[in-house]
Amino acid sequence: MNWKITQSTALALTFVASCLSLTGKELPAKKPNIVIILADDMGYSDLGCVGGDIQTPNLDKLAKDGLLFPNFYNNAKCAPTRASLMTGVSNHKTGADHGSGNVIDYGGLSIAEALEGEYVNLMIDKWHITPKPMDLGFSRYFGSPLSAIFYWPTEDKKKDAGKMRIDDRQYTVEDMEVPLEEWYLTTEDTRYANRFIEEEIIQKKSDKPFFMYYGSHAPHWPLQALEEDVQLYLDVFKNGTDDVRQKRYQYMIKNGIFDAESCKLEPAVNAWKDLSPERKKYYQRALAVHYAMVHRMDVELGHFFDYLKKNDLWDNTLIFFMSDNGASGEGSETMIPKGGKLGARGTRARIDGIGAQMCNTPFRGNKSTLNEGGVATPMIAHWPAGFGKPGKINRQVGHIIDLMPTILDITGIEYPETYKGRKILDLDGVSLLPALLEDKEFERSFVQYYEGHENIHDGEWKLYRKNKKQPNAPKSPWQLYNLKSDRTQQNDLAAKFPERVAELEKKYQNWEKEVAAIQAEVYKKHPKYSPEEKYKSKLAKGKIKNKKPKK
Repeated sequence: MNWKITQSTALALTFVASCLSLTGKELPAKKPNIVIILADDMGYSDLGCVGGDIQTPNLDKLAKDGLLFPNFYNNAKCAPTRASLMTGVSNHKTGADHGSGNVIDYGGLSIAEALEGEYVNLMIDKWHITPKPMDLGFSRYFGSPLSAIFYWPTEDKKKDAGKMRIDDRQYTVEDMEVPLEEWYLTTEDTRYANRFIEEEIIQKKSDKPFFMYYGSHAPHWPLQALEEDVQLYLDVFKNGTDDVRQKRYQYMIKNGIFDAESCKLEPAVNAWKDLSPERKKYYQRALAVHYAMVHRMDVELGHFFDYLKKNDLWDNTLIFFMSDNGASGEGSETMIPKGGKLGARGTRARIDGIGAQMCNTPFRGNKSTLNEGGVATPMIAHWPAGFGKPGKINRQVGHIIDLMPTILDITGIEYPETYKGRKILDLDGVSLLPALLEDKEFERSFVQYYEGHENIHDGEWKLYRKNKKQPNAPKSPWQLYNLKSDRTQQNDLAAKFPERVAELEKKYQNWEKEVAAIQAEVYKKHPKYSPEEKYKSKLAKGKIKNKKPKK
C-alpha cells in the first residue's frame, strides 16, 4: 500500500516533534482506545461546564479532568458534519453538500478504514453517511442510519424496529431486550456500546485497542424524553428565555470561557415578554423536554464511562466530545398524542428559533447557518494517560476535519494514497496534537458552504455572507468579523478593511475551484452525482417542478 502525509499534517508533525523534544513529553507506548462522541443539535451552552443549567455532571467532569476547547467548529448540519468528521476532508469533496454524499465514490477514507487492522472499530447509532458503517471499516454497528426517527417506538414495534439496524442486518422486535415501556433510544445506545466492548474486547481478550464512534441522536427532534427527567426542568423558564440567556452568559464571563469585551451577548430576536401566554407555556414545556434529552444523554454516558473504569479501560481511552451543529431553529407542525403530553411517545415537536437562540447563547444563528450559533461547538478532549495538564480551557481553533489527522498522529498510523484500489483524497484537516499535549496555539484556516451560506475562517478573521437561494440571484455583500475581538459578530468590518475582504474572497474562490475540480472528476466516473442527473432524477420522481438545476 502506498502512503502519504499531506503538507499540513507534515507541518503539524514537525511542530509536535519540536515540542516533545523541548519538553520531554512522550505519548504512552501503548496505543489508546479512541472514542468520538457526537451529540445531535445540542446548543453551544447547553452543557453545565459551558454555562448551561442542564444537569450534565459526567460531561462536566470530563471537561474538568480533560481539556475544554471553546473555539471548535462543525459544518452546521447533520450529514455534512459527519462526512467531514469521519474523513478529515471538506464535506463537499465527498458529495455531502446537504445529504450524505458517498465516501467511497468520491475518494474519501473513513477513520475506521485508516485504523483497520490496528483497531477494533465499533459504531453506535446515528450514521448519516453513505455507504453503511460496515462498508467503511466498522465491524459492529447498532443504530439508525439516518436522522432521528423516534426515541420510543410506538405500539407498532415491528414497523419501528425495522428502521434500525444491528451490524449488517435489520433490527427486529426480537432484538428488544426490555419491554416497550422501558425501551428508550439514548439508553439503548449505551447498552450496545458496553455490549460491543464486552463482546469484542473483554470476552475475546483482544490485544487490540478499540475505536468507537458514538453518534447520539440526543437532543435532535422529535422532542421525546422520560417524564421523570422533564419534571426536573419545568420551572427553569418561569422567568423566560431572556433570563436564562443572561445567566448562561454571565457564567461564561465569570468562568473565563469568554471575556465581556470581546464577546458581547447577541440581542434576543424575540423578547419573551412579547410572547402570548400560550407560546410561553409551549416553550416552557418544549425546552424542558430538550433539557431532559441532554440530561439523559449525560446520564447514559456516565454509565458508559463507569463501564470503561470498571474494566480498567478508562486511563488509556482518548475521548472527544462535541456537537454536530448548533441547536435547531427549524420549525414544523407540532403533534402531541391524544391524551398525552409534549415529550411523550409519539410527540412531534421542536424548540424552533426562540429556543435555539437560548441554547446557542451567546451567539447569533442556529443549525443550518454559518453564523457562530450554527457552526461553533465546545469540544472536550479527555485522556488521563496522555494529557499532563488537565482542567484547562484551550483557546486553539479547531474543526471536525482535524480529528482524523490528530488520531493518526497519536496512533502513528500513516494516511494512504490508495486504499483497496481507490485513490484517496488529501486530508484537509490539521493535527491538533500540539494543542492537546502542550497547549501550543497555531492559526487555522478552513472554508464552509451550506445552501447559500458562505464562510471562510482564517486566523482571527471570519468572512461570511448569506445569499438568496433563488437561481441567478445576485450575491449578497460580504461581512467581515474579527473573532478575536468580536466573537459574537456584532461589528461588520468589511467597509473598514476592503483589502482583507478581497484577500479572503480570493482564498474562498480558490477553494471553490479545488472542490469543483474534484467533483468534475467524480461526475465523469459517476454521472448520477452531477447536478444535471440529480435534477432529472428528482423531476422523474415528481419531487420538483420543471426548473433549471443548480450548478
